[in-house]
Amino acid sequence: MYDKAPEVAISDWFTHARITSGMLRTLDRIGPGGVIIADLYRRDFRATHARTLDPGRMHTYLIVYGHHDLTHDLPAFRRDYGDRFWEELVAAVDCTAFDCMDDQLDDIAATGLVVTRMRQHMHKLGFDLTSVPRYRDHNAAEAGGAVFIRRVVTDRYAYRAAPHITVTVKSPVDERTGGMALVKISDSDRHVTGWPALMRTQFSSGPCAHRVHRAVQAHLARTRA
Repeated sequence: MYDKAPEVAISDWFTHARITSGMLRTLDRIGPGGVIIADLYRRDFRATHARTLDPGRMHTYLIVYGHHDLTHDLPAFRRDYGDRFWEELVAAVDCTAFDCMDDQLDDIAATGLVVTRMRQHMHKLGFDLTSVPRYRDHNAAEAGGAVFIRRVVTDRYAYRAAPHITVTVKSPVDERTGGMALVKISDSDRHVTGWPALMRTQFSSGPCAHRVHRAVQAHLARTRA
């Protein structure tokens, strides 16, 4: 009786939901730290600030677009579409959100505790996610020369107290692969500093987040002097 039950995708829950021009304009007004999420309880999209979200509950929502994504996409759409750039951007964001939703949920389900704890520590220290977490496969070589695929995720944060400061953290999705994370700090897109980080357990994410905070504070102290 149930052998041919239809498969239901998360995107099917959002059949009647749309990302609108108003949401993108709200995102623009919010500025760094602004995100559009797919709320899996409400089955709708909404624009909000990432500081209102719990990074430990990303199974209840998906970040489908962020302020950083908006500022990155706008110049290209203005160049390619002229006076129609805004309408074309809204349509593209709406379409992409639906196309990527199911893959995003699979990636979140596979994300290890180290990444989640890092997001929580960064949030507590005043760093807000400001773009869609980017998941991709990375070729990694072992000591013996064998090559295997490692899944990595790149999170971009805006510093709440100084939104021109951004932090990018690229981490292995599964910490058991033994891969290194990479931290980069920028000031208005100018590189400030960065370092590789070894985060093999959830307990190493806290010290890494505090090191980010200290580096940002030191940079601000130097530039404000």
